[in-house]
Amino acid sequence: MAGAVSPFAAARAMEPRMRTRRIALAALLGFLLASPARAGDATGAFAPYEDLLEVVADLTWHLHDDTYRFAAPKDPTGHDLYQLSLERLQSWETRYPGRLRDVTAFARGEALERLGAYNAAGRAYREAAEVASPLAERARDGAERSDVFADAAALPEEGTDLDGTLAALRRKLDVWAKVIVRYSGTPSEPLALVEEERLERRAAELVVANRRALEDGTTGAERALRFLVEKHADSKNLPAHVLRLGDFYADLARDYVTEHELPLGFDEEEFVHRADRALETYRKVATWDGAREKPEALGRFAALDAYKTAVLARYR
Repeated sequence: MAGAVSPFAAARAMEPRMRTRRIALAALLGFLLASPARAGDATGAFAPYEDLLEVVADLTWHLHDDTYRFAAPKDPTGHDLYQLSLERLQSWETRYPGRLRDVTAFARGEALERLGAYNAAGRAYREAAEVASPLAERARDGAERSDVFADAAALPEEGTDLDGTLAALRRKLDVWAKVIVRYSGTPSEPLALVEEERLERRAAELVVANRRALEDGTTGAERALRFLVEKHADSKNLPAHVLRLGDFYADLARDYVTEHELPLGFDEEEFVHRADRALETYRKVATWDGAREKPEALGRFAALDAYKTAVLARYR
């Protein structure tokens, strides 16, 4: 066929290019084999990476993860991905000081922000903003956001007494509520929700621990725990909140036995009501597939059920 080139002729034409590639590949392999390993002495998950892209790839992929509703991401080694990314960045910066400073500082800010270290995140973002870089504008926005979170996080949570501590928690919660509204619908909203949930859990625990010293404390404690369950129904910590409510009901059942040791003062129906309320609450978590608290709830259910049987046998 006129103009056609035979496969053999084509192969001969390609030989110079293939020979050039083989020479280049051999030279590259020789260089790598002759050069010392650039990963440093660290091994495993914390070893510095050759390419900064490898360091920030996982972090960038998980920047929009909702850590209020879902557990913080982990890498295949089982480490917290944000913490691990921060360690890898620091190792890379130690290995290659000053190289791509805008990228490393910005990525450090992102990792620190998601770890709740808002002051340190702000410093990292400002460091990135000082460099003439396409990231400078975003770094300034990150520094401003980190400052807002840092100011809210810095507010005191303690008072001179129980009332003072609860008042301090209320003031801090009011500030976090404004932060949540400000960053609603953004990747930063779950970070603020996590802070709000932590403070409300602490307030509930204080009321439970001091219920005997508070007026109508038992009712207030139950209301606080149920509020936590209802308000944070979307949280990854919901099974833990339900388990805590079960513990409260179990304490009420045990308190009843302690306060009614004499057989004539013991009302079996009241005790069974209290114990069954706790058992039913434990059962919810004990049958909750995927919940980390499931084994713990199973153990508490079995222990309380055995306690109930022993108490009823004692008074019958």
